[in-house]
Amino acid sequence: MKYMNRSMPLSVAFLVVTLFLLSFTLSANAQTLYSCESAFGGTNPLLHTINPNTGATLTTTEIRLAGQTVRGCNGMAKDPETGVCYMIINVSGGSNQPTPRILATIDINTGVADEIGNTGLAFAGIAFTPDGTLYGLTGDQDGSVIPTIFTLSKTDGTPTVFLPLVDTDDGEALGSNPDDGQLYRMNGRPPINVDQIFESINPVNMAVAPIIISGVDEIGETTALTHLSGDTLLAVDTNPDLYTLTTSGVVTRLGVMDHTSKGLAFDCVVPPSNVPTLSEWGLITTVIALGLVSFFVLRRRAAFQK
Repeated sequence: MKYMNRSMPLSVAFLVVTLFLLSFTLSANAQTLYSCESAFGGTNPLLHTINPNTGATLTTTEIRLAGQTVRGCNGMAKDPETGVCYMIINVSGGSNQPTPRILATIDINTGVADEIGNTGLAFAGIAFTPDGTLYGLTGDQDGSVIPTIFTLSKTDGTPTVFLPLVDTDDGEALGSNPDDGQLYRMNGRPPINVDQIFESINPVNMAVAPIIISGVDEIGETTALTHLSGDTLLAVDTNPDLYTLTTSGVVTRLGVMDHTSKGLAFDCVVPPSNVPTLSEWGLITTVIALGLVSFFVLRRRAAFQK
């Protein structure tokens, strides 16, 4: 009985550590889809979490940027190297068009954005490739320029021309697929295959390949793209419908959203602060180490009782 009484606290500790590790692992595997609301039609400075199967909004958080009036966003994407999400924030800038587009990182818990720099161009979407390069796609807001893909500095937001593209009509969306390393761009409005362009862009050799859209009678002006899994992207149009879009062009509607999204991203993490913290792997390692210590202490005590 004495042995059981002395070992009970360690047994409980070991059980708690094991359960904590299991719950942490399960929560790390859960997917959260974030959507930033378009500035179209006024001031819509909201970051949503949405159900990726239906498009239903689960929560909303106001997007805030120090010293600026946020109208909405014009793109969002997750950096594969850090897990931090970047956003093109549309802010009030007076009567001149286009309105300023600020590159920033976003704290998905508080909605507070940290400005990186004013891009100086009318970006309509952003996407990361697996190597951590950030690309931005401009629209033709005033009709004087053609849509162009730029690389964007993650240090100060400076754009560098990468590839001019063909334009058909309003609307631009940019996404990427880490499984094939390609960028994907949607431009224009229906009718399908006449005024609407869906194409892949190879970021290595700049090869552009058109893709035929199929699977639905009509899709609206696409506003956001992000990778879902395998060869499937998740996309939103101005209806606003949420749908899947394969890299071969097959479209499937999932549901209707309560807002027009201009950026989609899965599983954003909070940007690092100046306070030292453990990474996810550091936390996992610490928990495992504590579990092992508890296990070996129990074994050692059991051996002394023999």
